[in-house]
Amino acid sequence: MMLRPTSFVVVLVAAAVCMTCDSVPLTAPTNSTIVLTAGTRVLPVGGSTQLTAEVIEQAGTPVHDGTTVRFLTSLGRVDPAEAQTRNGIATTMFFAGDDSGIADVRASSGGAGGGSTPASNGGTGTGTTTTTTTSSGGATIQITIGAAAIETVTVRANPATVSQNGGTVQVVATVAGTNGRLLSNIPVTFSATHGTLSSGTAVTDASGEAQVALNTNADTDVTATAGTKTSTAAKITVLPPPSILLTCTVGAAGTCASISTGETVTFTATKATGSSVISSSTLDFGDGQSVSLGSLSSPQSVAHRYNQAGTFTARLSATDVNGDNTTTTFVIRVEDLVATLSLTITNPQTRTVQAIATLSAIGVTIARYEWTFAPDASQSALTTTAGSATVNFAGPGTKDVTVRIVLTDGRSASASAQIQVP
Repeated sequence: MMLRPTSFVVVLVAAAVCMTCDSVPLTAPTNSTIVLTAGTRVLPVGGSTQLTAEVIEQAGTPVHDGTTVRFLTSLGRVDPAEAQTRNGIATTMFFAGDDSGIADVRASSGGAGGGSTPASNGGTGTGTTTTTTTSSGGATIQITIGAAAIETVTVRANPATVSQNGGTVQVVATVAGTNGRLLSNIPVTFSATHGTLSSGTAVTDASGEAQVALNTNADTDVTATAGTKTSTAAKITVLPPPSILLTCTVGAAGTCASISTGETVTFTATKATGSSVISSSTLDFGDGQSVSLGSLSSPQSVAHRYNQAGTFTARLSATDVNGDNTTTTFVIRVEDLVATLSLTITNPQTRTVQAIATLSAIGVTIARYEWTFAPDASQSALTTTAGSATVNFAGPGTKDVTVRIVLTDGRSASASAQIQVP
């Protein structure tokens, strides 16, 4: 009867011992090593990355599964703060929070110290970054958060020019960290020496870029600041206005102020020195015809013929890369090609008549004069290269003389006259 209570007490003690064993977490043996790694050591505000702690016993083998590793951080948070190993590896997540700075993250387990794996700062990709610090209390890494990670800020304007009437450009700031890693979710402050910014601040996107618009009509310097870093200035330049010239010549050196119908003139369009870059230009001849001349990167010459009499205004219009326009004109008076003929009797006894023909056009080249004399002329028809011809008539009476003046370009004009021969 006395044996049963004694047996009962023994069972209770054993159960109490077992309960004590379950409440004590399994930790790494003394002289074990922890190697702590992070998916990235640079995070934007609010970002996160995975932490991995590899725990190795002194003999070089992984610790027992279920070994507890505790994670601590000086900035942000780790969740969960404790994790158990599987095949010697325990993982958790680091969350950056809303503050910029450098987080000291620590992993510990029992008497394990930090490993000797070389530190790596990583690159612009998302590959694993490893940093360990040997310590009797575990391993530590540093994770840079937000503005604390900024190494450089650069700024550019697109386009980098505006017209004299003003314009809007896009200002883009690029924020980068170590090894050129592009940083997102970074506040950037913009300033400009002239004009108006659409906003004084912007936040970088996934490409590390923050953008605002600038409207200005003057040479302007724009800077961008993120954290403690400020960019060098991006310069927006006001372009000069478009400027063009139009000249017109006829023949070898004649001007086009007055020409005759059918005459070919040559227009020359030129971009003036100091002009902005021309994107397009058009020459309207004023008679319903026009031609596109492009950017006028070099002078453009165009031949044109006016086939009707009248006053025409040739108009050269150009648009530059900023959309500004300019126009220049040249007025041309076109007159009909008119020939005149004068007749004189130089010797009444022999009934000799001299005919002199002239043309109203100036600067033209005459190929020949075609004469007709009637009736009873010593030569009823003849051709000369000079503007006069002399013939004798056999008898008295009214004599008819006609001349056709032919130009080298094929145009012609005719005139007729009568004379009384004694």
